[in-house]
Amino acid sequence: MISVMKQLTSRPFFNNSRNISILYVVIAILVSCKIFFLETWDNYDCFRASFSHLTNQLDLYLPYPAEYQTLYNYSPSFAAFMGIYAQFPDGWGILLWNLTHTLAFLYAVQQMPIDEKKKVFILWFCLVEFITAAENVQTNASVAALIMLIFIFQQKGKTTWSSLFFALGFFFKIYVVTAGVFFICFQKRLSFAWKAVAWALVFFSIPLLFVSFNQLIFLYQSWAERLMHQSERHSLSLLGIIDLFHISFIKQGYIMLAGLITMLLILLRKEVYQNLSFQIVYLAAILLFTIVFNPGVESPSYIIAIPGVALWYLYSPTASWRKYLLICVFVFTCLSPTEIFPRIVRDQILNPLHVKAIPVIITWFVCIFDLFNWKQSSHVEKPAI
Repeated sequence: MISVMKQLTSRPFFNNSRNISILYVVIAILVSCKIFFLETWDNYDCFRASFSHLTNQLDLYLPYPAEYQTLYNYSPSFAAFMGIYAQFPDGWGILLWNLTHTLAFLYAVQQMPIDEKKKVFILWFCLVEFITAAENVQTNASVAALIMLIFIFQQKGKTTWSSLFFALGFFFKIYVVTAGVFFICFQKRLSFAWKAVAWALVFFSIPLLFVSFNQLIFLYQSWAERLMHQSERHSLSLLGIIDLFHISFIKQGYIMLAGLITMLLILLRKEVYQNLSFQIVYLAAILLFTIVFNPGVESPSYIIAIPGVALWYLYSPTASWRKYLLICVFVFTCLSPTEIFPRIVRDQILNPLHVKAIPVIITWFVCIFDLFNWKQSSHVEKPAI
């Protein structure tokens, strides 16, 4: 995989992040056309229907099998925003939906405080996982983008934007709260805090354009219950792997708390406040943590973690085994849901054993080890490939 990427990125056309961004947009369009013609957009049906359910004063979090088979897990504010897409016919709505998340992801990568070669590497490395998310008409590319954008604008001291993305992320998909730790890492903490509260009040209130206050409170209560039930499913994460072994005495809450404490302990390192490379690796750990300790992860969610893997590799110490771990992530995480593996292998081995999650979990532990044992001399930025 490394040699193939070297050959690709040695050619000028493939070594330009803008050209690769165009490729992302073209793929998003093609995937949207495929989804429309194959009529495989159940997730989009769920998202779009949430707006009509909101305006008709219905409980967003009940099953509606006549309309879609999945369950709605997003906030009432998300349902209000879906009114934009609900105005379009299915084909155009799906296209606009996928392009929205594609452009958000591309914008975040382009805004990262890293050089051009590293952006190229990230975009190539994330491409397969991006396609998986787009084919499932999922929101996770935007979730990854929001986490990165909170870091980017907080690092720049632009708290109006960083707080906006934080509040938007919470009401978009609650996973984004993991990026709240950047409130601690950078200056202007008070500015970030009060602006985040102000933005949160705005996003909280948006559904009042369509429902009464009492109905809105009911919907937020119902949303909280839905999130509790979501945590009970067999997650494609560290929590799900532990469930495979039926270790009942290890509670999900304890595992998540252990991961959270570990992430917070890193804040005791002075480098998190002073060293950009350290901060970027910490961002990588946040992206990985969002998946590894998530009780509701599905395969399309991994577009959140894969940029974290790429960032960790780019800023990790030079050692050949790290390349092999990177390759394992690409093969067993990115490619495991694809036709590269025969269906019988996917159905009988990869999916039941949560193989997709294992390389990413290992990468998080290695990333944490690197952060706790940080020595600037061993973390000199390496070339992208």
